Amino acid sequence: MKDDYNLQAILGPTNTGKTYLAFDRLISYKSGIFGFPLRLLARENYDKAIEKLGSLKVALITGEEKIIPQGAKYYFCTVESMPLNIEVECIAIDEVQLAADYERGYIFTDRILNLRGNYETIFLGSDTIEKILINLFPKIKIQKRNRFSKLLFQSKNSLSKLNPRTAIVAFNINSVYEIAESIKAYKGGAAVVLGSLSPRTRNAQVQVYEDKKVDFLVATDAIGMGLNLNINHVTFSSLNKFDGRRNRDLSAAEVGQIAGRAGRFQNDGSFSFLKSAGKFDLVTIQSIENHKFDVIQKIYWRNSNIDFSSVNSTLKSLKQFPIQSFFIHKKNAEDELNFKFLSEDAEISSMLNNKKTILLLWNVCQIPDFQKVFNDSYQAFLKNIFLTLMHNEGIFPENWLSERILRLDNYNGGIEELSIKIANIRTWTYIANHLYWIKDSKFWQEKTHQIENNLSDHLHTCLTNRFIDFSASFFTSTLSQGEKIVINVDKDKFIKLNGQTYGYINGFNLQLNVPNSDSLFSLINVKKSIRTMIDEKINNFLNAPFDSINLGNVKNLKLNDLIKVYWGDEPIGKIEKGINILSPKVVALNSEYLDSDKKILVSKKLQEWLDEVILSSLKSLKEEIDQNIASDVRSIIFNVFENLGTMLINDHLNTIRNLKEQDKVVISRLGIRIGAKYFFMPNLLKKFPMELNAILWHVFNNFDLDENFPLPLDGRVSFESLIKMPDTYWLSIGYKCLDGFAVRVDVFERIFFIARQKIKYGPFLESSDLMNPVGCNSEQLEKILRFCGFENSIMGDNKKIYYFINKNKKNNNKIKNNNKIFKIKKSKKKKPNLLIKKIKSDKKENNADLLIKKIKSDKKENKADPNSPFAVLEKLL
Repeated sequence: MKDDYNLQAILGPTNTGKTYLAFDRLISYKSGIFGFPLRLLARENYDKAIEKLGSLKVALITGEEKIIPQGAKYYFCTVESMPLNIEVECIAIDEVQLAADYERGYIFTDRILNLRGNYETIFLGSDTIEKILINLFPKIKIQKRNRFSKLLFQSKNSLSKLNPRTAIVAFNINSVYEIAESIKAYKGGAAVVLGSLSPRTRNAQVQVYEDKKVDFLVATDAIGMGLNLNINHVTFSSLNKFDGRRNRDLSAAEVGQIAGRAGRFQNDGSFSFLKSAGKFDLVTIQSIENHKFDVIQKIYWRNSNIDFSSVNSTLKSLKQFPIQSFFIHKKNAEDELNFKFLSEDAEISSMLNNKKTILLLWNVCQIPDFQKVFNDSYQAFLKNIFLTLMHNEGIFPENWLSERILRLDNYNGGIEELSIKIANIRTWTYIANHLYWIKDSKFWQEKTHQIENNLSDHLHTCLTNRFIDFSASFFTSTLSQGEKIVINVDKDKFIKLNGQTYGYINGFNLQLNVPNSDSLFSLINVKKSIRTMIDEKINNFLNAPFDSINLGNVKNLKLNDLIKVYWGDEPIGKIEKGINILSPKVVALNSEYLDSDKKILVSKKLQEWLDEVILSSLKSLKEEIDQNIASDVRSIIFNVFENLGTMLINDHLNTIRNLKEQDKVVISRLGIRIGAKYFFMPNLLKKFPMELNAILWHVFNNFDLDENFPLPLDGRVSFESLIKMPDTYWLSIGYKCLDGFAVRVDVFERIFFIARQKIKYGPFLESSDLMNPVGCNSEQLEKILRFCGFENSIMGDNKKIYYFINKNKKNNNKIKNNNKIFKIKKSKKKKPNLLIKKIKSDKKENNADLLIKKIKSDKKENKADPNSPFAVLEKLL
């Protein structure tokens, strides 16, 4: 047993967010392993991790499936399949109270005792395991979490009185089927969830319920662990179950675990018992409502340090007793019984003369019995496996594998027959993942996976047809008339049913557009016809060139829209926020026709495309900054890049004044121009880079507004926009918005330059050389020049004269404009500030004639310098 250094337990009932919390903690480390009680949960969290971390960093390991990228850092596994020889920073184990389970408890106990993260180990489970954990690890940190919602008992005890969004729990297959038939008669139909179903079938049935195609779910206690469904109420058809050894009553904790699936997040849930189930006493019901259960006193244990030197040493290792009083020695586990029986077999015993063959037999005995066949039949199967490996140097012959696997590639039969085939193929899927037993392991992994998926789809169809009443008038009338339902897909991807348009293929999904589209019967028939077509379409996309992918028409997008990626004109992906503004993520849009493996491939290609688009269109922003450049200069470059190419100069004025010539060259070579008010990059002010920057800004800032993206039309350098946007948006597209009038920054800088040249000679009139570059009118020009610090008065002919008042300097021989100093030549006998004050005064009186008279009077009294502002103003007037 390892020590309790950096151990933490997060304990509480269902719907407390334990797994969510542990997931976030685990991925915050550089590496981690997460062990789950079910393959389904491992896969669900594996998919979730890929969305956050990418497919190259995440691995999936279960008995039947192994996806391990070369650079994997995070492993999502079933508890049985958790790697024991990999060091990671964090390890999490879910549902640790299962250490008290008769069948699997010893495996959970072993992982609790022997697996540790270098920095943190997290146990998740029920409060009932707290005492055991403290006894094992006195220094462990215990974090208690309360349920987000209430769980209340209701007295409903009749199927006919159950409300929608209810799960009915039974504990054997026959009961599940009987109840589902009753629900069909009373309520129109139910989805069915059994522990023996393949994950694909179970997910498909769950999706039927989640999509509200039916309002009822009939299930075994398989829903009690990890399935997060929108269930309002759970009712029990029985309060006892067969646990593999005997029929026994359910404990209050078991009822609480299953009933706790009612309610989601802060929505309260309820539970009840049908008449046939019997009753729980009031005290037990209260303990379920309050999540107060008997503390676990003992857990199962088996020695994991097995000596394979001989058969006797192996069996002796398994018989070793624990040293803790709260451990129950696990006897006669299935693998142990099989090993003991086969090691005594006459054909096998003579081969068990070395550690290698003994270990091989042990590994064979650990193949799960998915079929749940009689013990002697299962042992005969294991014997055949072992002898075949021994007679063929540890490798299965190809023809031997083909004979046993390919005969399962047959989808005839009903629910029972298909269920048996699925259990059988799951066994071969498990075997195919033992890479050292099969020469072409990848081929057989894909083949068994394909057969399992096809069998699962057919079983899902059978379950749906049997337990759901399809009342859509189109289909019932067609069938009643003895007509065959004909499904066609035309060249435009429209689905036709007996000549009637049913829906169309959009991207990798089916879009329904008829009133009876919620009929599962029609869905199943359509899926049979289009699944192959969509698979082919996905393969075509994976081989398509990058130039067939696009962002659609950005100008039609609204600021509260999902940013989608299109293949042609069909949406197939979406863009999400990444680690920085220039590194967004792309993931494929969800579709029931896009399985996890294909979704990873589609997302990977979309990510490569977007990275290439950003690199080619915004290449300058992706440049590595030379570390030998002065830190102040690097700061300017870095911030310009982070602001997508346009940034105010204000915070860098001192740096600019002190720039050396070589620094200016460096900045210029990177495409950055230094204006009076802005740094800007001319190459990014073109149409596509501008639109791409708008999207990057929107995705990174998650800005939500029911308005179209404010963007210029037809390459205009200015445009009007009444949409209130943050300044950072306008900078991202290279514009400055002044009271609803947006001007491109390079053109703004040009106008500002012309104005600065004019003001050197005194006040100046508005003119076409100021307005034409922008394409603006007098009012819009006023907004630009006012932002630059200029004020104006209206002359007699309604023309505006602009001047500059220095409010910060006593020396009015200099005009300061946005930290730029412009010298004005002195009049010999009249100071410019007197004229400016006079203009200011006249502006208030709105009397330009007084100004003219004053200038003429001053001219008579004093001969003005021809270069003074007075002389210039006189010429203008």
